[in-house]
Amino acid sequence: MFSYQQQLTDSRTRLITPEVFWAYCRAPQTIQLVTEARQALQNGDEKTYADKKKQLALMIFVGTFEEHEKELVNKRTGEKRKETAMWRSQSHVHLNGLVVADYDHLEGDVRQLWTEAYERLSPEDKERIVLVYVTPSGQGLKPVFTADPAIGNLIDNQLDFSRKLGLSLDESCKDGSRGAFMTTADDIIYINEEKLFTYEDETFSARFDALYRDGQSQATKENKIGTDDAAFCKKDTADNTYDGVPVSDIINKYLEGVNLSNNRHNTLVDLASKLRYIVGRNAKKITEVVMTLPWVQELAHDGEDVEGTVRSVMDFKFYEHMPSKLRKAIDPTEQQADIYSQLPLDKWAEELREMAQYYPCMKELFVNLHPHKLPAVLFSSGALFGTLMTRAWYHFWFDPKIMRRLNYCIFIIGDPGAGKHMIEEFYRLIADPIIQADQCMTDALNRYKESRTERTTSTKAQKAEALKKPEVGIRVHPARTATGEFIRHMLAAKEIIQGQPINLHMLSFDSELDNVNKNNKGGDWKDREIMELKAFHNEEDGQMYANQESISGMFNVYWNFIYTGTPYALHRKVNQRNFGTGMSSRLAVIPLPDRGKAKRHQEVIEGSDETLKMWAYRLDKVAGEIPIEPLNDETYEWQTEHMEIAEFNHDKADRMLLKRIPYYGIGISLPFILMRHWEEWEQNRTLTMDDMDRRFCRMVMEIQYRSQQFFFGEMAFHYFADQDKEFVVRRRTTRYDECYRQLPEQFKAKHVVEIFGCSQPTASRNINRLLADGIIEHIDTHTYRKLLPELP
Repeated sequence: MFSYQQQLTDSRTRLITPEVFWAYCRAPQTIQLVTEARQALQNGDEKTYADKKKQLALMIFVGTFEEHEKELVNKRTGEKRKETAMWRSQSHVHLNGLVVADYDHLEGDVRQLWTEAYERLSPEDKERIVLVYVTPSGQGLKPVFTADPAIGNLIDNQLDFSRKLGLSLDESCKDGSRGAFMTTADDIIYINEEKLFTYEDETFSARFDALYRDGQSQATKENKIGTDDAAFCKKDTADNTYDGVPVSDIINKYLEGVNLSNNRHNTLVDLASKLRYIVGRNAKKITEVVMTLPWVQELAHDGEDVEGTVRSVMDFKFYEHMPSKLRKAIDPTEQQADIYSQLPLDKWAEELREMAQYYPCMKELFVNLHPHKLPAVLFSSGALFGTLMTRAWYHFWFDPKIMRRLNYCIFIIGDPGAGKHMIEEFYRLIADPIIQADQCMTDALNRYKESRTERTTSTKAQKAEALKKPEVGIRVHPARTATGEFIRHMLAAKEIIQGQPINLHMLSFDSELDNVNKNNKGGDWKDREIMELKAFHNEEDGQMYANQESISGMFNVYWNFIYTGTPYALHRKVNQRNFGTGMSSRLAVIPLPDRGKAKRHQEVIEGSDETLKMWAYRLDKVAGEIPIEPLNDETYEWQTEHMEIAEFNHDKADRMLLKRIPYYGIGISLPFILMRHWEEWEQNRTLTMDDMDRRFCRMVMEIQYRSQQFFFGEMAFHYFADQDKEFVVRRRTTRYDECYRQLPEQFKAKHVVEIFGCSQPTASRNINRLLADGIIEHIDTHTYRKLLPELP
């Protein structure tokens, strides 16, 4: 008997029955999910593939779980409650004696591969098989078979069976709580129903249940798959080649241009993670390969735990497709693919075109654009419309008591000539209410400056009434802006909305990110980066300068900025050296691929500029709280789902990039949703959102998530790899620790004198100190017992 889990997000399990099993396999939803998952994988859309797959039922073929109590926490209210169920937890597993082996990333016809592998088995081993099916990816196989206790535990049996089949095993599936996503009935190659649903091997469970519950699921014996009896990778041969190319040549090509005189640890981490694609996810084999390299040998000689470093990368994210740099090292003649082809741009374009039928302004924004440029226009225009709604606020599901504002830090990144000018055109149209309101204040400030100049040259002007500098809340600020002026204007840009003072957002737009970078290096605007960081959550900043004209005191930063630039400009702004500042997770960096050709006769939507301006001036008057509960639900569910996957993958980099994406899901979609439901908002100050609005919000988050991975995924990976290396806490054993360790379990003062080599009074003080710290106890006259084998 085994168990199943209905949803990945709910770890409660139930006992399986043949009826339930077949109902899942034949369900139209299962067929649709598997079909869509494979289509996404074929299109290179790994994110959609993962999302579809995790909606499938999870089968825990290897056993069941005892009922036990678990504390549940309501993530919104913080309320705690306890519930008893068969929670999927290895500490409560009961093994049934079945084993699952995972063979993924297979090339060719997987059914034919199974037929060939099956023929390598002995008649006795063939009898052990109870189920074989094609995995949801369509590129893998999962056989379920009975364990042989004489061979060992689950992973021992997996390795032994894999050697006999001649297939490369994914060794990460060793735990007793590991589940397998189920697929359709048509994907089942073989099934022995009688054995599958009733099998119980009490000998196996009696031997291994306690060990697994104690967390001991590692191999119990050396069970290495050697190149003599099974390939360590699909294309490897006994002489360590991949697709006919020696692995050593691939490594040399891959490391071309890498400076091995420093940063060797990070280079080893990167190389080991990439070797998984050609050597297989086999830490021992990869260690053998890298130890043939002279610089790795030197690293080991300097104290690096090479085997430990290699093991540490085995759980890093493993993508469906081989990294392009590695492919190039294998086949130098391979043409460099367009880097943006890694993103599902066609899918996003199709969805956005559909959305344009429902949301105002989208048709006008998207006209004459290449489909792959739509996400960039969506994010930049959404941020402009949202900045106009600066007098509005909402309450977010995380810490809902805080009044949240619509904050945007947008970078649109594309190659030179990709069409960044169109973002500037939309800026001038949509930001017109702010630009026009600023004009009279800018004029007043310039008149004041001119008058001050006259005071130095005109006697008549000097006798006039004293000049007073106007308090102006100018909101548009270019890259060349003095910090003092920026702060002064930001504090002055304030209105009373529904009885409370509200700061209006400053706005910066620049068509050249390099202009921003250049002005960021020095001068009076050198504090820019700190204020950029604090702008995302309107965090508090302040200044106390001796300069009599500068404002002193604390203030919160209200500032939205939108910049367009090249990948090189982005790299100068966010790179490996400054990655830890947190800027990368605050930014929404959206690609603008160089696509399409100039058209002489373009489509014209009559009055499109006037339409954009009309909505801009409408949104500029929006004020007060906007109810967004459906978006709160959608963003909470989306982030929870993705965080669970990141936790499952032990992926710190992914967790970091996910943290602030829900804010953009709301911030970019809300202005368009408000326009769609404008009449309801005008009449009732309510927003009745539907599935289309929730879908739109989710699509915005998917675009940003994939884009963040595209631009910052590799940096995040190296950041955490380096951090884990630098902050390893090493235990230092002192002579005092060693003397304590040598004391017998029961000892007297004379033992302390002998072992520590100290006087009787010093021994008494040591004993009293150990008694006070609870490390030893007094059990008889002048006799003590150690409570801890070693000092903490």
